[in-house]
Amino acid sequence: MARDSNCTTRSKRMSMLLMLLSTLSLGSSTAFLQSPCLRSAHAEKSVGGGRAAVHTGGHGALRRKLVCPLRMATARAPVTAATLAGDFGGPEGLVVRYYDTTLRDGAQGEGISLSCDDKLRIAARLSKFGADYIEAGWPGSNPKDAEFFQRAHGELSPEAWGKVVAFGSTRYKNIKVEDDKQVQMLVDSNARVVTLVGKSWDLHVDEVLETTREENKDMIRDTVRYLRAKGIEVMLDAEHFYDGYRANPAYAIECLAAAVEANVDWLVLCDTNGGSLPWELEEMTRKVATLFPGTKIGVHCHNDQGMAVANSLSAVRGGASLIQGTVNGYGERTGNANVMSILPTLALSMNAPSSIREPTLAGLTSLSRYVDEQANQPSNQVQAYVGGAAWPVTNCFPGGNAKHDAVEYRMPPETVGNAYFMAPTSSDLADDDDSSIEISKETLRSLSMYGEEEDILVNATRVMRIVRSLSQKGYFFEGADASVDLMLRRALSAYKAPFEIIDYNVLVWDEGLGEDKGGVRQASQARATVKLRVDQQVVNRYVVKELRKLGDLASDAANLASLAASMASNSPLSGTELLEVAEGNGPVNALGKCLVKALVPLFPSLEFVELSDYKVRILDNEAATGAVPRVMIEFIDSQTGRRWTTASADSNIITASMNALVDGLEYMLEHRNTFVEREN
Repeated sequence: MARDSNCTTRSKRMSMLLMLLSTLSLGSSTAFLQSPCLRSAHAEKSVGGGRAAVHTGGHGALRRKLVCPLRMATARAPVTAATLAGDFGGPEGLVVRYYDTTLRDGAQGEGISLSCDDKLRIAARLSKFGADYIEAGWPGSNPKDAEFFQRAHGELSPEAWGKVVAFGSTRYKNIKVEDDKQVQMLVDSNARVVTLVGKSWDLHVDEVLETTREENKDMIRDTVRYLRAKGIEVMLDAEHFYDGYRANPAYAIECLAAAVEANVDWLVLCDTNGGSLPWELEEMTRKVATLFPGTKIGVHCHNDQGMAVANSLSAVRGGASLIQGTVNGYGERTGNANVMSILPTLALSMNAPSSIREPTLAGLTSLSRYVDEQANQPSNQVQAYVGGAAWPVTNCFPGGNAKHDAVEYRMPPETVGNAYFMAPTSSDLADDDDSSIEISKETLRSLSMYGEEEDILVNATRVMRIVRSLSQKGYFFEGADASVDLMLRRALSAYKAPFEIIDYNVLVWDEGLGEDKGGVRQASQARATVKLRVDQQVVNRYVVKELRKLGDLASDAANLASLAASMASNSPLSGTELLEVAEGNGPVNALGKCLVKALVPLFPSLEFVELSDYKVRILDNEAATGAVPRVMIEFIDSQTGRRWTTASADSNIITASMNALVDGLEYMLEHRNTFVEREN
């Protein structure tokens, strides 16, 4: 009997919910439909109902279309983007925009810690890739985000800055919007776009905000109107919208209506706890799109059920034209919607008219690995589309050529910038029949002094094969272009490094270890000794350049001339040996100081080199204390503002750090003139 009673109660609840949903889709005269902004949707209920009927009836066609590519694949037809296209299913004329929230939502992920410099670099890369919106943070929530907005306007390109979004909330309850400091910080950020989080679930209004439901709607309406009056593009992130809609559809819609009345640009429906299923989320999104035909709809999904990607794509079918997500699915708890999966699926499988399509998608894998590098996270080798193992070469089928086997792969890996994966061998590295390597004109010009173009290309091809093979082992170079540049140079026989390390050592000690300092351990100290050799011809070349730059500074010129004369007496074959000592607050700091101290008299431009970031990642965690750490160091030329990054891996972290330091200084000396030319 208890079971029958539960079933009856459940049936009643389901019937009530279906009745409410039916009421919303048919546009009957409920109280919230009397709002002026909803009258047009109410008047056009037949259009909305027809649109829903078309979508519902289209599922069978989708299944039929999905069968065709599989049959073609069995017949070994080539797989292209055209053969992958499915049934979009969304409204005609819809162009889906890419809203990236890696810098805010993604930064809340487990183990993710982004500095302001990290965020600036990622923002620039996202803009270059083609993101339409880049949510950078909450100006009023913490000093790091406030610093970002202070620096971004001047340090990002105008194009990138124009895409930056400031995130905040609606005004505080029971105060005027003009008096809300948090709202004013959004205005002061000077961002072109602001995204506001607002409550749309009556439970949160009652229990979290502890205010009246009418006041919550006023908070939404007042804040949107205030920002729109200042010419700012405004999005409303309707927090927990889908939960609120299930609990109280009328009130959830009233909250959206308040924003629409204030002329909001976007209504973003949030599946904040990741609890929705694709088919129900699609239907609820469609109802909102029908009720507000003149307002653009977006979606924001979390991955608590592993449904964030599917839910985001379903929302597009329901009428959403903006998807919020993060690179590699970073985010709090189990993450946000992963745009690395959404973007190619949207464009290639659904054939939706999105802003990110071919050939832009060819930069997807590089973007994924670059963000991993900046966040100091290991790349997920089995991630769809961009993982290193996404296209393994196997001999599973007759003929054994997986590269052309349409049964094995849905599309060529080059479509998303990936490559076929195979275990590298010495014959692979020596094979000259591999695809040609493209080198930028700038790099080719800088290498031209060391050889003919043909020799440069041959050596570059070999180097890039090595880079690819190392990448398959986890030694990614996405964020270390300076190291790759030096690998290209060192492959040319005519290239001579401006200096070479003979030997070095580091002594580390702790001061006052046994003293009682209130339980605080004293900072460690380090002393580094470096012996290096400077090639005589290279030194003379640099000395001449520096003499010309000095101009009327006669005393400095005389000192350099005296130094050049004394060095000229040394053998050109052995070069000049230098020995230097320096102390620092750690081994890497001491080594960096020692190198610069030894080289600055010969290369004064090194005076402007600063270390702006230092990251360490363990490549093989299972090796425990025998693991190989990978070091990345970012440098900045304080005179020109130019930045570059080097990377090195070694079982000894000091060796890896020293190699990265040497690469950074060598790169600067090779490109210093280029930095100055660009600055001028």
